[in-house]
Amino acid sequence: MGTELVTSPPDEIDRNTGSMPATRVSTAGAFMMRLLLLVACAVLTTLALGGPLLSRAPDSIVGSFVVNLLLITMMVMALRVVRPTIHDSGRALALLGGLVAFQVALAFLAVRVRPASPELVPIAFAGVVISTLFDRRVSLLTVVLLAVLIASQPDYHSAAALPVMIASGASAALAVRSSLRRDQSYLWILIIAAVSGVAVTATGVAAGEPTWALLAGVIRAAATSVVSVISAMLFVPFAERLTGRETHLTLLEWGDLHHPLLQRLSLEAPGTYAHTIALANLADAACRAIGANALLARVGAYYHDIGKLSKPQYFAENQPRGHNPHDQLKPGTSASIIRSHVLAGVELASEVRLPAAIKAFISEHHGTSTIAYFMERARQPDGTVPNAAEFVYPGPIPQSAETAVVMLADGVEAIARTLADPTPERIREVIDRVVQQRLDQGQLREAPITMRQLSIVKREFARVLGGMYHARVEYPKTPTRNQPATV
Repeated sequence: MGTELVTSPPDEIDRNTGSMPATRVSTAGAFMMRLLLLVACAVLTTLALGGPLLSRAPDSIVGSFVVNLLLITMMVMALRVVRPTIHDSGRALALLGGLVAFQVALAFLAVRVRPASPELVPIAFAGVVISTLFDRRVSLLTVVLLAVLIASQPDYHSAAALPVMIASGASAALAVRSSLRRDQSYLWILIIAAVSGVAVTATGVAAGEPTWALLAGVIRAAATSVVSVISAMLFVPFAERLTGRETHLTLLEWGDLHHPLLQRLSLEAPGTYAHTIALANLADAACRAIGANALLARVGAYYHDIGKLSKPQYFAENQPRGHNPHDQLKPGTSASIIRSHVLAGVELASEVRLPAAIKAFISEHHGTSTIAYFMERARQPDGTVPNAAEFVYPGPIPQSAETAVVMLADGVEAIARTLADPTPERIREVIDRVVQQRLDQGQLREAPITMRQLSIVKREFARVLGGMYHARVEYPKTPTRNQPATV
């Protein structure tokens, strides 16, 4: 890892929710997929919103197709500049292309239901879905260009079309934030309906429409806002599965400590559960400080060690004092048991259908580091270690800022817990040693995290651990009510 690694902007890290790396296809395959997507959307727009096909001249059809193709190409190129990770993701791009095609189809239906009524186009649907799944910047870019695309069609050649659709789409894109409660959708509806209503009223007044027409337009805009938000919230879970991304609502559902798997961890491996909660607090604070996804880091920390449920008694935090089953085993056997908790965790995660972004913490929190204690026990007098590969975790190394922070927090918390005298100075020494060790081992070379962010992470670790292991006042012993004081 160099002094400064390439990292995503804070907003992108947060809204990507630390999900698995984008699904990339070959250069030729990616080019063909984008070309087909562009042409298909342009053809659909030209046929659906260009007016009666038989009454149009061939050169008019070709001209409309070229204009539509240019607008859609601008949308894709702008996405490449603003969010290259989304542009490079085949599944994310397919979803965005599908949303554009779906909006064009809805615009076609809307103009058939009531001509010259842009407030009936549910462009807010796309705004809510994209903001919830990706981020508001991508959503705002998409809905504005989508509004321009639809408003430039012959079926929507009116003064009100562009401002009304931009108002509806932009308000949806900007109103949606990282959702922590499902009832926030009511607020989104109110905002979108209010902004759309103002746009419809303003354009209607400018056009000299009567009051009854203005009122009818506002009602239609409000109804479209309600339908758009409700439909978007119903569609988001399917979009999550398609793109491999998880929203904050999904993370909150999995972060419930009453989830059966976490309850099982607290009962069958109470030491691991206590370590998990402490680790989650460390990771949450550090990720919040560097602009990464703190909620994803916390939930990922909850599940990172679920593989220990297969053999909890073989892990130190679950062993009673003075009893260690590894004393009866060979170093290679012990290392195999310790190593297997990663594979067992991944298998258990698949059984309960844990989202991919959370499952990544299970496989990446140890990376490809060595099981040092048992490796040293297996070391021969000549310094060699037979079957050294048996003492290495399967990996992969962390691929996101969140899994990198959890890896560091895991090592720091485990060592800090063993300190007999956890003074602030000794805690900082532990933190510096663990971070430097992971850097030297190359465990962070693929994580989008910088040296400056690592300094912030270390500072937050020291602050949180200092609070956890602060000095306590020793209370004086006092006699109980029924026990006389001794002289």
